Amino acid sequence: MKIDPEAVVAVAADAGLKRRYLQCRGSELRDGQPAKLSALDVSSLSPDAKVVFVIYPTITYSEGLGGGAADVAPEDRSMIRALKRRCASVACVKIGQGGGNAQSDQGARGFFEFEPKYLQLDNIKATFKDCMTKPNGQDFMYLATKTFGLNLAVRLFFTVRSVNKGELPIIRAVASTSWYQLQDAVFTVFGQTYMKFLGRMTGMLRIGPAYLGDFFFVYFQLCAVTFLNRLVLGPLGENPLVYSGLGIWLIFKNIMQGMVSGGPLTPAINKMRRTGAISHNTMMHFYQLASLTMLYGLFADYGYQSVYNFLTGATFILAWSSYAIFSFFFADAKFEKLDEPGLLAKLEKAVL
Repeated sequence: MKIDPEAVVAVAADAGLKRRYLQCRGSELRDGQPAKLSALDVSSLSPDAKVVFVIYPTITYSEGLGGGAADVAPEDRSMIRALKRRCASVACVKIGQGGGNAQSDQGARGFFEFEPKYLQLDNIKATFKDCMTKPNGQDFMYLATKTFGLNLAVRLFFTVRSVNKGELPIIRAVASTSWYQLQDAVFTVFGQTYMKFLGRMTGMLRIGPAYLGDFFFVYFQLCAVTFLNRLVLGPLGENPLVYSGLGIWLIFKNIMQGMVSGGPLTPAINKMRRTGAISHNTMMHFYQLASLTMLYGLFADYGYQSVYNFLTGATFILAWSSYAIFSFFFADAKFEKLDEPGLLAKLEKAVL
């Protein structure tokens, strides 16, 4: 494609650790003067305007193995939607991280794709290290109110009830509660690191248009954690010995049941952030609130399988509807190739 002289050229580029949006006329890129960009004001654009949205790489957001940068920021996707709502014609051009003119069409892809490199130990270590984030005040607030507040109260209720019924010895009760609290505290304080890591794992598995790598990774992680939880608790209520055949099967069943019902919540939050529907700060609040569904597992761990079945069933509609909306109704725009390297060079000089 070529830039119409009458078109509005909108530009997305980094300004330090923030994203900025600029604009100029296509004719300004064709004259002999340096391009002059002003702040983009979507509300000032004519509904009949033709817009060419040029997107430069960002360091404000990262995704995929290795991370570090992304071709498109979540705010860019939000801006694309705003431009399309306002203007009759919007063409999007993505400038690759190497400075090239990238296209979205990378050839035919299969319905199913799995990338085993995401599970290589060296890659996991490097990705996790890159995702490490210093805890902030929000994390410690949830540590006090959620981990050592609501969650502890719920756990003590289950523990005391089982001890009073003679099903759980005191030593196991103390050990299990301490183990649960330790896990909860670690995942609460380092929640940002963990959720960033999960976001990077999304690309490991794709089925059709849906990326399910984080869903796949969490499933096996939860199976391992649940095994340790029930090993400490011992057989309770409707639960057999965890290392028996029935006990192992029940773990896989419970985790799959929980993942199928509420598991899409975390991937849905990742997709909400990726599309620019929510900010990073809002995303972290949603992560903490979504983690409350982990309390459902206490019903399963303490042998209340019937109650667990009811709770997971009630969560199914909310979780999957959210996941479906942000997977299928917020797809990326089609990016076109701009066949005017001279204009791109002039624009890049003005932007960067």
